[in-house]
Amino acid sequence: MMTDDIAETIRRAADTVPPSRSDLDAVLRRHRAHRRRRAALATVAAAVAVIAVTGVTAGLTRQAAPGTQTPATQPPPTHAATPTPATQARAQRLPLDAGWALGPDKNGGKVTVHDARALLELRADQRLVANPVPAEVVDDIRSWVALDDGRSVVLGGKDLKPGVQRQDGPDVTDYAIRLLVLSPDAQVKLQREVRVQGQDVQLIGATATTAYLYRTPGRVMAHDLATGAEQRLTTLDPLPAWEAQTLTIQGGVLFAASRESCRLTATALDTGRKMSADLTQWSCPTMRTARLSPDGGTLAIAVSDGDEAATVSLLKVDVATGKVSSFPVSGGVVARDLKPGTLGVGWVGTSVRVAWLRMPAPGVHTLSESIQVTDIP
Repeated sequence: MMTDDIAETIRRAADTVPPSRSDLDAVLRRHRAHRRRRAALATVAAAVAVIAVTGVTAGLTRQAAPGTQTPATQPPPTHAATPTPATQARAQRLPLDAGWALGPDKNGGKVTVHDARALLELRADQRLVANPVPAEVVDDIRSWVALDDGRSVVLGGKDLKPGVQRQDGPDVTDYAIRLLVLSPDAQVKLQREVRVQGQDVQLIGATATTAYLYRTPGRVMAHDLATGAEQRLTTLDPLPAWEAQTLTIQGGVLFAASRESCRLTATALDTGRKMSADLTQWSCPTMRTARLSPDGGTLAIAVSDGDEAATVSLLKVDVATGKVSSFPVSGGVVARDLKPGTLGVGWVGTSVRVAWLRMPAPGVHTLSESIQVTDIP
């Protein structure tokens, strides 16, 4: 059971800390994308292709004009749940990650890509919005955090010698990893190189003043956005390799969902004290998104369950006791070969909004065709 001081720490900080967008599947997918992109650039001088890639992706049919920062928007998804009174309550920003769903699946269906450098978000009125990041700054988005003040903290990669094929990995040469802060209108207000040769790095959380970076091997750093200074959070040591867990820092707490033991562990950043919850009844590898409630009392996690068939479910974890409650989202079994799964989770007042995906049929579909939105009281 989490001690009272940890629970109080979470509640005090929860309103100021948005979610991170980090998980193993996304990380590995992004690295594979980097390798594919470099190989393609070495053999093709100019290519126009569907990029099955990194970070936040979408199939929006409208796209900002080259060189502009105008967000592309779509009306509410046609398959979305009817808005409830909860939509009038204060809503957390809801970033989406559809990269895992890029096809084709077994039936030939796939989701189209809006832009490898777009930050995709579902607004409170259920509009899809894609904010582009300038091509001269990054080639793709590795992860990003949506701040409550409308800004976005972004981690992206940049090939400094496009067209030159070289060995990928932590020691790859002429490759930058950049930390950005974007204004609400998607203008780049901060750009900083954060790569260390021989290490990998991932953004796992952020506040208005601090970005939390996971650096291999097994270190979490608090990166000061104003100065660039980094401080290691020794209260989190020892930290298992990120390949075996899903990590996010929210509300002054590191939440780690182990893919091996299927346990959720919450560690207070200031004291190092822990709480754990047993998640063995659910599919740990599908735990891609988690959001802390505004009062800091409940962590919401969206998962896909089942082997031959799958349902999308929402887990609510009491951060004080570790008690887990499960709620159905998809309303029934969805064939696994149609790749059901979650895109994002956010609190709307006291309800949880789950954005998830169901491939409707074989063929190419935009995200706006396939997205489902369900509110869980």
